[in-house]
Amino acid sequence: MMLKLKEDNGLFLKFKNKIISFDSIHQNSTYAFVSHAHSDHVIKKKTDIPILSSKETVKLINSRTNKSPNKYIESLENAKLLNAGHVLGSKSLLLEVDEKKILYTGDFNTRDRLFLKGFKPVKADILIIETTFGKPNYVFPKFKEVNKEASDWVQDQLKKGKNVMVIGYALGKAQILCKLFEKLPYPIFVDSQIIKINSVYSDFGIELRGFPSIREAKEKGYLSTPSIMVVPPHMVKYYWTPETKTAFFTGWANTGYPNKKIMNYDKTFSMSDHADYKELIEVVKKTDPEIVYTMHGFNREFAKDLKDLGFNAKPLVNGQTKIEDF
Repeated sequence: MMLKLKEDNGLFLKFKNKIISFDSIHQNSTYAFVSHAHSDHVIKKKTDIPILSSKETVKLINSRTNKSPNKYIESLENAKLLNAGHVLGSKSLLLEVDEKKILYTGDFNTRDRLFLKGFKPVKADILIIETTFGKPNYVFPKFKEVNKEASDWVQDQLKKGKNVMVIGYALGKAQILCKLFEKLPYPIFVDSQIIKINSVYSDFGIELRGFPSIREAKEKGYLSTPSIMVVPPHMVKYYWTPETKTAFFTGWANTGYPNKKIMNYDKTFSMSDHADYKELIEVVKKTDPEIVYTMHGFNREFAKDLKDLGFNAKPLVNGQTKIEDF
């Protein structure tokens, strides 16, 4: 059994003359697992290799791209999809290979957040864990506390006659923000990309109020009154006016965004679709693995901290083979 991280950050596991790749595709893959529908995880080219994924993820991918693979499957022998709590349809993968249980978390969040249930760790011999926020300074406040603080700030700006732009990724954060503010007595408008994703959420029973698009609102001239706009980060510059206050919702709010862009916003709120540092530690403890492989983000720092806690932990580095025969 061999686990390898390719130069393009693609991870694959080779066993019994089969290859399963994780959130990437190897040219000789037997199967590829796609944990969720964020663009940096989906397969971006046509392929006949079967893609293991959830129904929700497949529909989200199809709504966002015309380059989706030809064949999807929802189950695989000796494999189990677990709720990852990251975005709609996000899954972790539990594999049983050579009498060893391997848990690949993908991006995950252990917190219950409105309509999303958090990830529940299970016992495994080998843990491959996403470590985006794998440093001790990334510990997030309680979700309800952030909600209350954000709601109070947004309403205060609206009462002052300002439009408020609440900013988060189009898939995942934007739907949380739509639900969070939908009961406020002010109009809410959303970017057209978000409307498309909201419709998929609705198809799976997560009802979000029918919001007009920002473009439509501007064309009809009713953005002049105090209103809320839900916008992905890359679209802020197209909608901003001097009368608009901006609030960015991100886990990076704790210590500042890596590229300093966080400084451009009027307000930031520490809200993430990922697990924070303490939650990462808790998942490792509950999984109780023989070995932990850390992946993405602060993988080296987190592996070192796990070693200090007595775990056999190694960061996955491009090109390195990390699992040998057991």
